[in-house]
Amino acid sequence: MKRSKSIKLVVMATTSVSLAGCSQEPDLEGQVYRTEAECVAGNFVPDVVCAEALAVGKDIHEKTGPRYNTVNLCVDQHGNNVCLYDTSNEGSYYTPTPVGYFLTGALAGGVTSQLLRDNVRPVYSERGSRRYYTSHGYFVGNYGGTSWRTYNDAVKTTPKPAKVQTRTSVASRGGFGARSSSGFRGG
Repeated sequence: MKRSKSIKLVVMATTSVSLAGCSQEPDLEGQVYRTEAECVAGNFVPDVVCAEALAVGKDIHEKTGPRYNTVNLCVDQHGNNVCLYDTSNEGSYYTPTPVGYFLTGALAGGVTSQLLRDNVRPVYSERGSRRYYTSHGYFVGNYGGTSWRTYNDAVKTTPKPAKVQTRTSVASRGGFGARSSSGFRGG
């Protein structure tokens, strides 16, 4: 079983590398994993990539995850039992726990730290919905079984440091994920 998995990964890695050479467009298809064990069991990326990819995702969350000035605002946007109180050099705020980490297919080949930063995004839930979004509100949609897809901007855009949001700033955007909720139609 492990042997055939290795052969599949070599074929996948070769295919990903050769396809990546043909286009400058980022890989928008991937998988969402909650844990390292889920990632290893998923066979989407090599097992050795899983731990490092999720660590990079957690680091990106710490720097760019949604931040709110009150727990009620965080709960309004993401639901109950997901918001944690956090303090940092920027002050105190509430942040939702990521529901998982979106890994693109580009990680099936050779992996560098820059490739990880460009192809891993923490994803967050939207209250009352099964939708997932990146920290900057880009939709990550499930389009059949375990396949996921996101917007071009969700991967191309370098994650920016998060700002603590107030009720006014959230209302002006139309809520978490409102930026991209109407453009993507997964099947």
